[in-house]
Amino acid sequence: MKIELMANEINNVYLLREKSAHITKAARSATVANLLAPMLCIPMFKDEVQPLNLAIWLGYMFIAVFIRTWMIFQLAHEAEKILDPERHLKVMTYAVGMVGFGWGLGWVLMAPDLLMVNRMIYVYMTTAAMISSMFAYSVNTATFFAFTLPIMIPSLSTVLWSVNIFPWPFTVGLASLYIVVLSIAKNFAKTFEDSVRLRFRNEHLYQELAAERDQSVAANVAKSKFIAVASHDLRQPMHAVNVYLELVNLDNLPTVEKKSLSKIKSSITTLNAMFDSLLNISKLDADAMQVNHRVFRLDDLATTIRDLTEAKATSKGLIFTVTHADLLVRGDKLLLQQIISNLASNAIQYTEHGQVDVRFESEHDCLTIEVSDTGCGIAESEQQHIFNQFYRADKTRALHDGLGLGLSIVQRLCNLIGADVRVVSTPERGTKFIITTSFPISANAEKIYPLQQVVQKPYGSHRTIQGKYIAVIEDNPIIVEAYRQTLVNKGAYVEVLSEYPDELALQLATIDRIDCILSDYRLSQTAGDVLIQKLRDNYNEEIPAIIVTADTSPSHINLFAQLNVQVLHKPISFHDVAATIEKITASK
Repeated sequence: MKIELMANEINNVYLLREKSAHITKAARSATVANLLAPMLCIPMFKDEVQPLNLAIWLGYMFIAVFIRTWMIFQLAHEAEKILDPERHLKVMTYAVGMVGFGWGLGWVLMAPDLLMVNRMIYVYMTTAAMISSMFAYSVNTATFFAFTLPIMIPSLSTVLWSVNIFPWPFTVGLASLYIVVLSIAKNFAKTFEDSVRLRFRNEHLYQELAAERDQSVAANVAKSKFIAVASHDLRQPMHAVNVYLELVNLDNLPTVEKKSLSKIKSSITTLNAMFDSLLNISKLDADAMQVNHRVFRLDDLATTIRDLTEAKATSKGLIFTVTHADLLVRGDKLLLQQIISNLASNAIQYTEHGQVDVRFESEHDCLTIEVSDTGCGIAESEQQHIFNQFYRADKTRALHDGLGLGLSIVQRLCNLIGADVRVVSTPERGTKFIITTSFPISANAEKIYPLQQVVQKPYGSHRTIQGKYIAVIEDNPIIVEAYRQTLVNKGAYVEVLSEYPDELALQLATIDRIDCILSDYRLSQTAGDVLIQKLRDNYNEEIPAIIVTADTSPSHINLFAQLNVQVLHKPISFHDVAATIEKITASK
C-alpha cells in the first residue's frame, strides 16, 4: 500500500513539473507578443481614447508585462530542474493573471470611447490571446482562468452597460466562443495529463512492452480525436470571422483602420492555410484523393505555380523563377500542383534573401521537378524527420508560423502518385527538393498517350452562373445575406429554402427548377445531406449540390463523396463558393 501511495505521489510531482515546464515555455515564447500588443494599441487608439485613461491602461500594461517577463525568466523551464512545481505554478498564475487583468481593464478604460472598428480590433486581440491560452495555460486550471476570466467578464458585461458597446447578439456570440474555448481547453488539459502520465508509466514500466504498445495506441487515438474536435470547433468561429471581414468595405474606412484590418485579414489568411493543411491530412486519411492521368501542357502547370506563388516571394524581396520546356505530360496536374505549391511556399517561408527556383526536367522520359532555395538549410540530423506530421525544426520553430504539416502532405501525395521525393541541403546555404515521378513527358502527345488527343481549351472561355437558379439552405441570416449578395451580383437567382418540412413543401410548390443546391451541413433541425436528397427526390433529378461544413472527419468526407455532393470546408470565402457553383453548373 505504501509503495502504491509513493508511486502516486511521484507521479503527481512528475505531472506538476511537466505542467510547470509547459506553461513556462509557452509564456516565454509569448513575451514578444505581450510587449508588442500594447504598443500597437497606441497608434490605433490614441485619437479616440481619453488621454488619462489610455495612459493609465498603458502604464499598468507595461508594469504588468515587465513584472511578468522578469518572473517567468527567473523560473526554470526544464521539467527536471523544477524543484517546487506547486510554487512554480502559483508564480506563473500570478504572472499571467496580471496581464489578463490588464486586457480586461482595457474594456473599462478604453472600449466606451472607441469607434466600432477599433472595438472589433480590440475584440480580435483579446480573443486571439484567449484562444492561444487554450494550449498555453489550460494544463493548469488556475492559470487558465486567471488569464481568461479577467478578459471575458468585462467584455461580456458590456451588454449591461449604459453605453451601447456592442449589440446583444454579438455578446452572445462572444459567450458562445468562450464556451467553445473552455471545452477545447478541457480536452487539451485532459489529453496533456494523459500523455504525461503515460510517459511516466512508460519510463518506469518499460519491460511491459505489450502494455506500453496498447497505451501508446490509446494516446495517439486521443490526440487524433482532440485534433479533429479542435479543428471542427475552431472552424465555426473562424468561418464567422471570415464572413464579417468579407462584409467590411475597406474603401469606406480611414487609412489607419484600413491598414489595421488589412493586417487582420493577412493573419486570418495564415490561419485558413493551417486549416487547409489539416483538411488535406483528413482527405488523405479518408483515401478521398484519386489520381487522374490526363495529358496537359507543362506550361499550364508552370503558369499556375507562378500565379500562386510569385507574389508571395516578391513581397519578401526574393527572386522566383520557373524553368521548363514546351512539353506535354500525362499525369495528375492538380496533385502535382499541390506538391509543388507546398514545396515552393515552404522554401519562401524559410528563405530571407536570394531566390527560389522551380525547375521541370525530363529524366528517362519521365517528369522530374526540382524546388531549390537559398534559405537557412536543414541540418543532416533533422533531414530524416522533416516529413513527419507536426514536425518543426528547433532552429526555426519560434521564427515562423505553421503546423509542421506541409512536407508531410508532400510525402503522402508523392506516395499517392508513385513518386519519389528526396532532399539535398546544406545549412545556411539552401535546400533542394527533388521529385521523381513516373509521369511520361514528351513534345509529342502520341508518345505519351497515343489513344487520346490533347484537348486545349479555347482562349477566353469562362464559366458563369448568369441566369442559374441557386437554392440556399442556411440557418445563419448573416451568411444567407452574404450568399445572396455574392450570387445575385453574378447574375444568379437565389431561392432561400427552409429546413422545416411544411415550409419547404410550400416553397417547392412554387419553384419550377433548381440548378444548384448550396447547403450548410449542421442545421438547427436536420442535416444538409438529408435536405439535398429530399430536393433531388422532389425534382427526380441529380441536382448538383454543395455542402459547406466545418467537419473534416474522414467518415464524412467519404459520405459526401458517395452522395456525389461537392464539399467545401470552413473557413471559406464567398467568392470561392461562387467559383465552385460556376464549376459544377457549367455543363447544366
